[in-house]
Amino acid sequence: MVKFILRRFLYALITLWLIASFTFVLMKNLPGNPLGEGAERIPKATKEMLLKQYGLDKPLWEQYLTFMNNIIHGDLGASFQFPAHKVTDIIKQAFPSSLKLGLIAIVIAIVVGLTLGIIAALKHNKAGDYTAMFIAILGVSIPSFVLGPLLSYYVGVKWGILPAGLWKGPKYVILPSLALSFGTIAILARLMRTSMLDVLNQDYIKTAKSKGLTNFSVVVKHTIRNAILPVITIIGPIFVNVITGTLVVEQIFSVPGLGKHFVSSVYSNDYTMISGLTIFYSAILILVIFITDIVYGFVDPRIRLGKGGK
Repeated sequence: MVKFILRRFLYALITLWLIASFTFVLMKNLPGNPLGEGAERIPKATKEMLLKQYGLDKPLWEQYLTFMNNIIHGDLGASFQFPAHKVTDIIKQAFPSSLKLGLIAIVIAIVVGLTLGIIAALKHNKAGDYTAMFIAILGVSIPSFVLGPLLSYYVGVKWGILPAGLWKGPKYVILPSLALSFGTIAILARLMRTSMLDVLNQDYIKTAKSKGLTNFSVVVKHTIRNAILPVITIIGPIFVNVITGTLVVEQIFSVPGLGKHFVSSVYSNDYTMISGLTIFYSAILILVIFITDIVYGFVDPRIRLGKGGK
């Protein structure tokens, strides 16, 4: 198990290094000027001072080494939009709101999605199955950036049931969380249904039933436990997808998270902010996948003892 963890950790470090390198190259090839649209009107002496301040006057290879060294030490640089603030400080200030929204959304998605998938499998080709799959189809068909404004207008403005926006208390979290979780509910419901149906047709399930075990015992102890393995595999990427999906939903519901900073940084060519947020979210994805692999290795020992895992 130790070798399995160390190997996965090494893969994670290599992946993060590749992402950081590609991010650096892409940032250097973006059109526009990091000093702003009016960069050509800035006096030459001032422009040279700004380029020196951000290290843009150095050769490309030296900029890359400085960039990587800063990342190793947890320094993502100073924002071009807010020169007095480092990207890490902005992340510390804004990310808690994005994380809170994402965590609530993923909890809703897991609970509702798995429940719908289990019901659909146990009520195969019956009303429960059709209802659950209808909800799943809606979830796949309606993206969060469409569902968000609909919820904000109808539930928030027209019917006045919940706040249409802002971020002032628990009730303000409900609508953005629902908008963010709806698509994930659909994915988990369909995957759980398919996995459950496959497990229900296995010989060991028939053997368990023939031994006189109750349906509840068969479903809980044998069916769900084995059917949930494929779901565990994608929970990691889905979690990060939900967290990054907050960038759009935050704009719709005026949530003070990282979304506004990411959008504004793209418009203003804020290289450090774009690269910093990209690396930050990539690191979260890699960390979650790493944890998922470890959990999966404990749940199913065949994963860590497979080819190359001895």
